[in-house]
Amino acid sequence: MSNCSNCYNGCTEIVSDRCVKYTGIDVPVLGIQTGDSLSFVEQALITFLVSTLDGTGVKIDLGTTVVCELVQKYLPTCKDLSIVDISKALIEAACDLQEQIDAIVAELAILNADYNIGCLAGVTASSDTHAIVQATINKVCELEVDLIALALDLTTNYVTIADIDSYIEAYINGVTALVSAKMIPYVAVPFFPTPAFLTGKFDGTGAGIGTWTKIYLCNGANPGVPDLRGRVLVGATTGMNGGAMNPAVNPGGANPNYFLGTTVGANEITLLSTQIPSHTHVATAVSTVTDPKHKHDYTVPNAEGSASGAADNHPDGPIVTRQTSESLTGITVATSVTNQVTGGGLAHPNNQPAYGCYYIIYIP
Repeated sequence: MSNCSNCYNGCTEIVSDRCVKYTGIDVPVLGIQTGDSLSFVEQALITFLVSTLDGTGVKIDLGTTVVCELVQKYLPTCKDLSIVDISKALIEAACDLQEQIDAIVAELAILNADYNIGCLAGVTASSDTHAIVQATINKVCELEVDLIALALDLTTNYVTIADIDSYIEAYINGVTALVSAKMIPYVAVPFFPTPAFLTGKFDGTGAGIGTWTKIYLCNGANPGVPDLRGRVLVGATTGMNGGAMNPAVNPGGANPNYFLGTTVGANEITLLSTQIPSHTHVATAVSTVTDPKHKHDYTVPNAEGSASGAADNHPDGPIVTRQTSESLTGITVATSVTNQVTGGGLAHPNNQPAYGCYYIIYIP
């Protein structure tokens, strides 16, 4: 370093590089200025080289460079950025991306697994995710169309439960004025009309006329119409199916077998002698006969020989008939007996509590 010869006159250092003075140009990036000792310059160079080699001394001004958020979150914010800081940030960002990619690949592996396609059309279980998603979208769109049609159908052809009664009433009143439209066929219905109401409703046979056509009074005067005058209804025991009947109504003994249309029973019943309870009567003697005095005949052998009325063939010889003297037995015998007469032989009423009404029936 010829420029440094004799430039450090009077230097007290025993180390030469501390006595040698740098006379070159200033190097701000290295922190070197003219007049620095050779040892300072050497140290500055070494420090720079070391920081350059390990990257800590290589400062990078990113300036207006756009740094993505992924890298930005790994960069220090309180100092100048070195190539080491940037390298670390890039590496960490790359690792972060790799983790995300691995997670996405794992998700894709799940997504690309075989699907249970169910009602989807145009795809198979092994179709890719895009095809499956598209088929799902298509199905949803079809369902939307069906739902719109269903909603329209429900609005047009169906009513809520709360409104059904008013719709039925409006339908019945609007479609026909016939009373039969409001009745169930072949069902006898109790009917409590006033005399004024009946006027103009039925003819002389009990058949309905006008708006009451095909409705009949149940008087048996028209074909297929039962005669329910003075009768109560009872369920038939035949043709009804079902399980075993209750013993109280099961046909047998006093229980009759009811067929459809059977007519049994009467308002009055006269009991037979076999139907009344077992009982006794007190007998009263009307006349009596008391035993008068009487005699008894008897026979004995007649030692004197035959006599009038005697039998000669008796082994002991001829016999003769004789009588005892009159005597009383004290016996009284009734010649006639009568029982006390009871009962009038009349029928008894056989009516249950009832309330009179008309029955009407609709026969199509």
